[in-house]
Amino acid sequence: MRRHDFIVIGGGPAGASAARRLAERGADVTLFERRVMPRRKPCGGALSEQAMGYLGFPLPEEFVDAQVFGARVHYGRAVTEARLPERIAVLVTRSRFDELLVSKAREAGAEVVWQPVTSLESQGSGVRFTTPDGPATARAAILCEGANRPLSRAVRQADAPDEQAFCLEAEVPVRRPDPFADARGLIDLYFTPDGCGYGWVFHHGSYYSVGIGAVGRGIRSPMAAFREFAAACGFDVGAIKPMGAYVPCGGLPRVVAADRILLAGDAAGFVDPFYGEGLAYAIRSGQLAAETLLEAAGANDFSAARLAAYAATCDAAFGRNLSGSLALARTMRRWPKFFFGLLASDPAVLGRYLHVPAMRLSYWEFTRWLLVRAPLFWLKGLVPRRSRV
Repeated sequence: MRRHDFIVIGGGPAGASAARRLAERGADVTLFERRVMPRRKPCGGALSEQAMGYLGFPLPEEFVDAQVFGARVHYGRAVTEARLPERIAVLVTRSRFDELLVSKAREAGAEVVWQPVTSLESQGSGVRFTTPDGPATARAAILCEGANRPLSRAVRQADAPDEQAFCLEAEVPVRRPDPFADARGLIDLYFTPDGCGYGWVFHHGSYYSVGIGAVGRGIRSPMAAFREFAAACGFDVGAIKPMGAYVPCGGLPRVVAADRILLAGDAAGFVDPFYGEGLAYAIRSGQLAAETLLEAAGANDFSAARLAAYAATCDAAFGRNLSGSLALARTMRRWPKFFFGLLASDPAVLGRYLHVPAMRLSYWEFTRWLLVRAPLFWLKGLVPRRSRV
């Protein structure tokens, strides 16, 4: 039976970041990824300034498909857009970006094995896991296999339907002439009437990332809903098959540590519940999980009680941002017609929100700003109606 020191399961941004941090600190680490890279990953590909700050290296220009300075929001017939003078994000192709992060982990000294891990359990002196090569053991593991995957049951129960969203996404080649040329530099979002679902069109230059998502069971027939949305936007996706993925709603209390096992990224539920960013939290939580295991190794104590410090560390790093995003999402979904209508009709509101991904304003600060001004915005919306009577 092969014995490892540390293992990381899942080669996405969380897993690659965890493996790289462990290797950089001199640990013997093996990264297991079930699919050889590059491989498709359903994702809009928005990488925020916050995420790039966590990388620990400048993102090479050839990996930047487009720079993002603003957003355009649709709700019913209302649509508005706003831009900031400074960049708030870039668009990357996940297949290339994930491969880059894995290569950085390998350069740091991590071993990369292109195999799935099919079982994982904690034992007294380590963790026991299984790959196609047979059973093996390790001192401890960081699990980054994504949301709602079976191995995570070794740490916590599955998310309830209203604690996650389901998304479908496809890469659609850009047409000539380009009907979405004016969307370059923007995050283009389409919200459903109840505010629980949304669609997006992100212009990557050579292709559009086109997708839909909804919290809980908000989409009865995801494939039909995707094709309906794509057709409404003018896309012919008849021969294009979208890829699906579950996305957790961040900001909820979740167990992220057990004896000798930590969860990071989507597996831990670290995703912005309002607009769906997970890359920043995946990268940072992977790094923090690695640092937690290194500290535990120094004390020769990988118990759940010892590893519980990881949850507190993540909470201090980004927990308030996730809880603020959840509070805003719940507020807007409770009164969707007013709040989403406001976001899609008043550039001042959308422009103010853009300061959140630009890291100049917290979610809590934006929510307070919005709620204080909500009555004024409501009265402002009544004036045109009265003038037309």
